Amino acid sequence: MGKAIIFRVLTTIAIALIVVIYFSPIWWVSLKAPNYPPEAFPDGVRIHFHIDGVFNGCKKRNTEEIDEEDALDCVHEMDTINHYVGMYPIASGGPIERALSQFLFAFLILLLVTFMVSGARFQAAIFTLGCGIIVVWAYITLFTPGGVTMMSEGYQQVLQHSMDMDREEFQDWSGFQALKENFRDTLGMYFRDRAKIEAKVKNLTTATYVVIGVLITAMFIFIVGLLWKNKWFYWLLIIIPMLLPVFFIAEYAGWLWWFGHNLNEMGAFTLKPFMPTVFGEGKVAQFSTFSYPHYGFGLMMLSSLLLLVAALIRRKQLRSNE
Repeated sequence: MGKAIIFRVLTTIAIALIVVIYFSPIWWVSLKAPNYPPEAFPDGVRIHFHIDGVFNGCKKRNTEEIDEEDALDCVHEMDTINHYVGMYPIASGGPIERALSQFLFAFLILLLVTFMVSGARFQAAIFTLGCGIIVVWAYITLFTPGGVTMMSEGYQQVLQHSMDMDREEFQDWSGFQALKENFRDTLGMYFRDRAKIEAKVKNLTTATYVVIGVLITAMFIFIVGLLWKNKWFYWLLIIIPMLLPVFFIAEYAGWLWWFGHNLNEMGAFTLKPFMPTVFGEGKVAQFSTFSYPHYGFGLMMLSSLLLLVAALIRRKQLRSNE
């Protein structure tokens, strides 16, 4: 009985951490150069990566020389810097992942809730109910007018900032419309070939439908696997959330590669395709780059550790019951 309580307590704490992680900065990147002196840019041109968007990492300066009413917009500043070498705007990266992030995290939580309950039929019932709620929630958010207001607050902030709009101007949009309009507008900030932009928006639309289809298919396969009392599916309930830090690093590194290997010829300076620094310090032209985990990634690691311990305790409990 004691082990049953302990593994559930550890899993519940991990679920709470996953909720906190969603609203936390996961990674930060900073650019420093001689033309960005530390007096004006103490942390360089800094941005923070969250699950649902990229946010300003520059702080408001209050010194004898400088007294700012608002902090410098370092997301815009970094976009300007990147534009000179032909890199796409930051908001064009991970559009589907950011738009679906709240549903993906809800799915991770559902996996862990299902892991905590006993009995194959009860597990399948809980999981099926949870999947149904997520699918309905996603449909209303993505495909009904006004659904964008059900997107995360962070996503709406990034949308408002990147498109330079008031909330009232896009409150009637569906989430899917917001996804496409933001992507179209972001690409149009620097790249003027409308035909290419529309082709990319069309590809984005297709990719979004494919990702949604894959997620729904995965839900169905899980339901069948749980009903069949397949042990592999039971352990995947905790293994998948446990791998969250791995998923984030793979996603982050993959998009950095894409940005560095898809340079637009309209850039003022020509660079060979390159891999931006994932972790540590690097150099691009006259800029020094810094890329390090924020406290949100530490919470990810802690959550994974708790889930690992919970899985080991649960495994020992099931073996002793057998």
